[in-house]
Amino acid sequence: MNLDQARAVAEEYFNGGRHDPVELGLYAFGEGYVVWAKPSEPDDPSTLPETVGGGCIVIDRQTGELVIRPLLDPATVAEQWPGRHPR
Repeated sequence: MNLDQARAVAEEYFNGGRHDPVELGLYAFGEGYVVWAKPSEPDDPSTLPETVGGGCIVIDRQTGELVIRPLLDPATVAEQWPGRHPR
């Protein structure tokens, strides 16, 4: 799976059927791609976020498998990807 294919899968996962699509962040690493919905910036920076917590997805570069992971920084999610370690 290349970057464009991963982006298309992520767009369908996060924005498929939505009238107001969300902007996505994408982090490529050796075994795949970490993708998350980027929250919009509030007009007032002191405003608390609408959602606390969340998740991201990892798309496996070899198989195209999509797995939901906790929303951590993308490098940490990539380090924890099972493909990087013996199972």
